Amino acid sequence: MKIRYSLLVLLLLISISGFSKTKKFGTWMEFEFNKKIIKHLDFSFIPEVRFNDNFAFDEYILEGKLNYELFKYLEFAGSYRYNSEIKDKGNKISHSAVLDITGKTGFDRFDASIRTRFTNDASGDELRTFYFRPRVKLSYNIKGSKLEPFTSYELFMNLKQSDFYKQRFDFGVQRKIGEYHRVGLYYRLQDYFYDKSSISILGIDYRFKF
Repeated sequence: MKIRYSLLVLLLLISISGFSKTKKFGTWMEFEFNKKIIKHLDFSFIPEVRFNDNFAFDEYILEGKLNYELFKYLEFAGSYRYNSEIKDKGNKISHSAVLDITGKTGFDRFDASIRTRFTNDASGDELRTFYFRPRVKLSYNIKGSKLEPFTSYELFMNLKQSDFYKQRFDFGVQRKIGEYHRVGLYYRLQDYFYDKSSISILGIDYRFKF
């Protein structure tokens, strides 16, 4: 068992070293508190804090989300996000409405999902743009282990300008703790399709489901 864990950590480190040739680094911490309202419908409150290269406070996000499971393999979700970026001359506030449609499937010990996301980007009363954000995710349930490694790819398309904005590559691992808790650790490469430096991100997430 220890050998499996060591190989998993080694694989994650190799992936990080291969993608981490970037000029910027950040640390993101996300917390999710999830409550079932009725059958197939639940609500989540999701606060997130982000730190920059020097581990200085960079921005925070507050999100409220409703998720409905129409079928076992199909979910719909809608959420509102409040984002505040820390600036020297005052915080930059933006608001987003999000619509998700997620299809899920499984084979052997693998779980796969395809999520389509539509979201706006608004600052004050000004609507800046809309984004289409498809994402594919693959995870593996290790036999005899509570660890679940995963990888995903997400693409951002600016619908207003009809071009691609950025992409994200994730490599990580999650672990359930008891009936109500889940923790995760991941590396994310955020890469842009124009002249802007890529960002290497260390992500930590925690979920409490009750």
